[in-house]
Formats: sequence, C-alpha cells, structure tokens
Amino acid sequence: MDGEAFDSDLKALGFRVVGQNRKGVVTYEKQANRYLVYHVHWNPEEPDVLFTWEFAIGEFFDARGMQIGSNEALNLFLFPQFDSKGPPEVAFIVAELDRAEQLLRSLDFVDAEA
Repeated sequence: MDGEAFDSDLKALGFRVVGQNRKGVVTYEKQANRYLVYHVHWNPEEPDVLFTWEFAIGEFFDARGMQIGSNEALNLFLFPQFDSKGPPEVAFIVAELDRAEQLLRSLDFVDAEA
C-alpha cells in the first residue's frame, strides 16, 4: 500500500495526525471515548507500523466515585503490555482496534479470575 492511501485510510477510520518526530515517525491519534485513545506510529521508510492504546483508568474510576491508590487520577493509565507491529495496511489497524475493544469489553471486576 502506498503512503497516501494508508494516510487516507487512517483518517477515514477517524485518526488524525498529531505530530512527527525528527526520525520521520508520524503519530496518529483516535479518541474513541472520553477515556480511550488509540495511537498509530508510522515511518513511511519502515516496513511496519506500531499500534497501541491508552485508557485513562484513574479518571474512569474517579468519575464513578472510586480511586486507585492515592488517587492520582490524572496520572493513571492502562496500556497493553506489548504494542502491536504490523504492515501499514488498514486491515491490520482495524483488526487491532477490534482486538483492543474486545479485550476492554471482556473486563469483569466482579467475576475476576486470573
């Protein structure tokens, strides 16, 4: 896939460019809701993109009258243990979005089994 098509596909999915570093890595961001943000980091010169997400878990629980630890709500984020790397193709990004949403929807604090 060419760079312009991948960029257009990301924007069609709701991502927006939020910056580019000195190495040419372009960062895209998609705000899924008040607490969940998806990120794609892409260097058009590299064969893979990096997909990750962050969930403002401190703010999420604070809004529900709960706290974690000393309640540093603005500094508590949930991240995946490992970011995903894959080809600069919209199918990869869509699959990662689905995987992240499935994981987050599966959380059950009442029936929590390790």
